[in-house]
Amino acid sequence: MKKIILVFFFGIFAFTTLQAQFVKRTRNNGLFSKDSTSFNKEVKIKLSGKTNYKDYKIIDINNDTTIVDTTLTIKKDYKFNFIRKDDFELLPFHNQGETYTTLAYSFENENIIPTIGFSAKQFNYYTLNDINYYYVPTPTSELMYRTGMQQGQLLDAFLTLNTSKQFNISIAYKGLRSLGRYRNTLASHGNFRTSFNYHTKNKRYFLKGHFYSYDFSNQENGGLTDQSVLFFESNDTNYIKRERLDVNYANATSLFEGKRYYFDQSYTLFTNKKEVVKKVKRNSKPALNKEALIATNLKRKERLMAKLDSIKIKKMDSLPKISTQNQNKNSITIKVNKKIDSLPKEFAKIITKDTLAVKAKLETSLKIGSSFLYETKHYRFNQTDSTLVFGSAFASPIVDHTSYQKSISELYALFTTPYLGTLKTGISNFNYNYHYNSILYLNNTTIPDHLKGNAIAVNADWNTHFGEIFLKAKGSTFITGTITGSSLYASASFKKDSILNIEAFAKFTSKAPDFNKQLYQSDYINYNWRTNFNNEKYTSIGFQINSPKWGTAKASYNSVNNYTYFDENSKPTQTSNTLNYFRVKAEKSLHYKKFTLANTVLYQKVLDGFNFFRVPEIITRNSLYFSSYVFKGKPMYLQTGVTFKYFSAFKANAFNPLLNEFVLQNNSEIGNYPILDFFVNAQIKRTRLFLKVENFSAGFSGRNYFAAPNYPYRDLTVRFGLVWNFFI
Repeated sequence: MKKIILVFFFGIFAFTTLQAQFVKRTRNNGLFSKDSTSFNKEVKIKLSGKTNYKDYKIIDINNDTTIVDTTLTIKKDYKFNFIRKDDFELLPFHNQGETYTTLAYSFENENIIPTIGFSAKQFNYYTLNDINYYYVPTPTSELMYRTGMQQGQLLDAFLTLNTSKQFNISIAYKGLRSLGRYRNTLASHGNFRTSFNYHTKNKRYFLKGHFYSYDFSNQENGGLTDQSVLFFESNDTNYIKRERLDVNYANATSLFEGKRYYFDQSYTLFTNKKEVVKKVKRNSKPALNKEALIATNLKRKERLMAKLDSIKIKKMDSLPKISTQNQNKNSITIKVNKKIDSLPKEFAKIITKDTLAVKAKLETSLKIGSSFLYETKHYRFNQTDSTLVFGSAFASPIVDHTSYQKSISELYALFTTPYLGTLKTGISNFNYNYHYNSILYLNNTTIPDHLKGNAIAVNADWNTHFGEIFLKAKGSTFITGTITGSSLYASASFKKDSILNIEAFAKFTSKAPDFNKQLYQSDYINYNWRTNFNNEKYTSIGFQINSPKWGTAKASYNSVNNYTYFDENSKPTQTSNTLNYFRVKAEKSLHYKKFTLANTVLYQKVLDGFNFFRVPEIITRNSLYFSSYVFKGKPMYLQTGVTFKYFSAFKANAFNPLLNEFVLQNNSEIGNYPILDFFVNAQIKRTRLFLKVENFSAGFSGRNYFAAPNYPYRDLTVRFGLVWNFFI
């Protein structure tokens, strides 16, 4: 790990010698002159051609593109945590690097390929969708730092650069070491990832890939003993120092580690481009492809787009430059010369008094491609001496080890036409090997040492649009092999410029339960099984509305047949009852001068299946904050306020460290307590500073705040950190 860090920071200084000319920038003219990253007396890199902040692109696995964002908003505060995601639907344990209690569920992302399991260990795991690829004209970096609980810190360092316009590489490492306040809760995590993307000059051949390596180590203590829970709740002054509270054991460690290799390449067999010109009368809306942007009233666009942000933006520059030709009183021609992949989805409303002639490029193309993924995962639970908490054991010390390898290879074709949209079809081969070191004979039952096999699936992905109606469909099914499964997703959306976006969707998935629910071996006698479950069948139907004026709302109805879970005895169980679960989530920010009230509320209801599926009925988060530039010359942007979070009481699942899963329990409730955080955030140039006093309500709300049964939530804690883009 130390070698990786040294190589990484050596690379940062080495790449500063790249060939570029540094010149003194002017106040209103130069690189990023209108970007949020701009500041006076800065040097700029002079390149062969114009470069602005829209050229710094982040590309995901589906080729959806965003731009590097160095602004400070309340959503950046929500994501300034251990997993760097908004944790509104999660409740963290007291130490960063530990697991989370899930407060709300979404079944829309279920995949037909079962996972290894051990879900409580995978909140810090990067999926394929979490790995990004980059296109940047100059070296770009980001450094994220956050203090630990008592000792230790979190560091996430990232650098991306190119050797030419065709080849871009990135390297990143997230390391964590944090000593908790309770006994035996040390967390030590490592997350290394590197990615690259390449294309030929004629843009016919594309290649991208990544390597990902991780190790998540946590000391496990089984939570507080029943007596210590009473001491905690009564606020006994003898136990203000949490190390004095007894835990169930203090000699166990869990480790989840692995590596992943991924490559994807495609080649364009043929492409045919042509230009069409359509004259459009006032208030009519032409059906254009993604490469055409209609804009005639830029001032109105600035006002509409500015409303999308939670802070008041005086100037909006996210729209592309548009060249106009042949202007007269009756018509205007607008031409866009490049693909608009990094633009926001919302476009401003067309308002013109004259006829509009729109020139757009229509493309027909056929691509063929292939992708390959290989990944290994290992889960280990080690304990120096066995404990009666998990029952009797075959041997002591406890040394449990689960291994999993998988590979997925795919061949696909991508066909694009102006009228039928984009259709991607493919065939993939899935190989898996989930295994242990020996076969176990227990109580006249043979528990095998592995689940091994392969399956072939066919896949299809289609999307198109007709005017303001956008359609998507995606399907996948195993046609042969040792496992079965299928998935179908469809959605239709209506987009009316930046004013309104309405989408309806449905997804149907059939998949095998996770492998650790099918087979598990342990040195603890009660934790050995081989099950024969049916496929779980998920149905999710819903809609969402997005409006800059009225906020966003999303509602979904979820139904699950053959739902599989861990019961009160930590044994995998499949219910014959149907789970019916409804949820609706709404977000809206209210502004008054320099004050903002950001609100997020989620209501959910388990209609059927409450005896094995529990969630709080209400979750709410409300942030009241002041934001403004401060000091002469506006060198710093400041945000300060209070965030209130609350969820209603419910019988949350208990955490089982041996399995690193949450299991059903019927003895205690958590929730129905306020969590108040005071924060002061600031932006200076390209640096965002974060200071937070977490759970300052602990002193007057009572000691009933738990993250899970027997696991207290964190006490009042002061945390500091920053996010710094020192190259861009």
